[in-house]
Amino acid sequence: MTHKIIWEPKGVYKHFSGFLSFEEYARTQEQILADPRVDQIRYIINDFLDVDSYSVAPDQVEYSAALNRGTSYSNPRIRIAYVTTRPAVRLLVKTASAISSLTLKDFPTLEAARTWASGST
Repeated sequence: MTHKIIWEPKGVYKHFSGFLSFEEYARTQEQILADPRVDQIRYIINDFLDVDSYSVAPDQVEYSAALNRGTSYSNPRIRIAYVTTRPAVRLLVKTASAISSLTLKDFPTLEAARTWASGST
């Protein structure tokens, strides 16, 4: 699995490719949420369009949503976008959004995710 984390003026863009393990995804999430800049950002975009396969269990989805809880106290305005066309990943996002303290949404294109993340919709 390969990933890039790019800090942008108002948020963070994460691009994933190849095989994505939950452990690797969680490390990127923990890295961003522990960074002091997280208090100033408005969005996190997770781009999964180049992911070939992945491994995640339901309890891991719950863990990921729980990680957002602390961040939501210091910055409740963060929107988290997932760019994917995979129905199974979209279902995981829906599951996580039901228990996350931050707003999560999936999009089929990066452009749509960026429009939503910027607050234009």
